Amino acid sequence: MPDIVLATLNARWAHASFALRYLMANLGELAGRAVLREFDISQRPVDVAEAILAESPRVVGLGVYIWNAAETERLVLILRRVAPDVIIVLGGPEVSYETDDQPICRHAHHIVRGEADLVFAGLCRDLLAGRAAPRILDAPPPSMDGVLLPYDLFDDADLAR
Repeated sequence: MPDIVLATLNARWAHASFALRYLMANLGELAGRAVLREFDISQRPVDVAEAILAESPRVVGLGVYIWNAAETERLVLILRRVAPDVIIVLGGPEVSYETDDQPICRHAHHIVRGEADLVFAGLCRDLLAGRAAPRILDAPPPSMDGVLLPYDLFDDADLAR
């Protein structure tokens, strides 16, 4: 069972999440302890929560976008209620600004604002080692020299979309 589930609710199955693949590509030694799961906004949040929790993760990283913010908030509420020990980390453009004013942010354990490509891996290392981590992490734009590209993480089904 993976320790980390990277997930998002896509607008539809016409696209695969580039951002999740960037996070996965840059997890380093944690990549073998992580899985990527994509859903779409037409799926019931309770079904998405069930699928995520079936992986028995310790950390769930969710990408939040304008098209999935409401559904993701419902998902986070379910995850918190059903599995309170699972650590929820939010990232993406919808939680990178006005963080204090957004209800979804109040329900997460941690929020990464900005480009999480490298910061997310460090946060997961701390969390899985039982070390304290800030609730809100401001991620500066990373140097592209240090970011691994995720192209090999796309499979034929992803590319067919």
